[in-house]
Amino acid sequence: MEAVLTMEDIDQRRTQPKDLRRVTFGVSDLYGLSRHSIQLPLGDGASVESGQMCVTIDPDAAPGANMGIAEFDEQRLVVRYGVQAVFPGLFQLVTEGRYDPELLNPVRATATDECTLNEGLTGWRAFGCLDFLPGSPWAGAEGG
Repeated sequence: MEAVLTMEDIDQRRTQPKDLRRVTFGVSDLYGLSRHSIQLPLGDGASVESGQMCVTIDPDAAPGANMGIAEFDEQRLVVRYGVQAVFPGLFQLVTEGRYDPELLNPVRATATDECTLNEGLTGWRAFGCLDFLPGSPWAGAEGG
C-alpha cells in the first residue's frame, strides 16, 4: 500500500523546530587574488615564481561541488568548491618554450577549506588544500 502525503503532514513538517546549530549552504560566487607570489613546484626539482594568482569559481564544476557546512556549536566551517586559477608565471614558462602551451588553460581544482570561526562569528581562519582534477596537466600535484 502506497503512503499518501497529506496537507496535515506538510504543515507538521513546516512547524517542526529546525536545528540551526548546523547549516548547509551553497557557494555561488568566488573571486580572490593572492597578496604574494609563491614558488610553484613543477617537478624534477624545478619551480617557477607564480606571480599574483587569481582564483574564481569554476563554471564547469558539478552543481553539488560548491557547498559548505557551518557547525556553530563547534565554531567550525567546512567549504568545498570547484575553482579555476590563473597566474602570470605560467605565461612566462610557455612563451619561453619551456613547457606545453596547454598549461595556459585555467588550472582546475577542487578546494576544501576547514575554518575556525571567531568568537563573534564575524570571521574565520581557513586552512585549505587543492585537489587538481584528473586529466589536467596538474593532476597528481600536491599542495596545501
